Amino acid sequence: MSRYPYENVPILHPAGTLLEVGVMGVVRHVGIATGYGTVIHSSRRFGRVAETSETQFSRGAPVRVVPYRTALSGTEVVARARGKIGQRYGVMTRNCEHFVSWAISGKARSRQLGPLDLGRL
Repeated sequence: MSRYPYENVPILHPAGTLLEVGVMGVVRHVGIATGYGTVIHSSRRFGRVAETSETQFSRGAPVRVVPYRTALSGTEVVARARGKIGQRYGVMTRNCEHFVSWAISGKARSRQLGPLDLGRL
C-alpha cells in the first residue's frame, strides 16, 4: 500500500472538483477534491473540517462528480477550503454543504436543510 493517496484511487479528480456520496440513501455528503487523491469536507464523523483520503470520505459508497460554476480556479477553491481545516462541524450552520458552498461562492448555504438553513441568515 502506498503512502500517497493519489496512488490508491481509481480516478484522480482535478483540484476543486465537487464530489458527492449518498449517506443512508437519503442524505448527501459533499466535499472538494484536492487533486492529490484527498478530499476536504466538513464531517460530522470527525467533528470538524478535515482533509481525508477519498476512501475515508466515501466510506465505500460510489462517488459522484457534481458540476458547478464559479469564477475561481480549482486551486483557488482548494486553497479556500484548506483555510477552514479544523473548523468545528455544526449541522445547522457548518455542515458539509455550508462548507462547500462557501468555498465555491463565498456564501454558506445548505439545500438539504431548506427553510431550516441557519447559514443563510
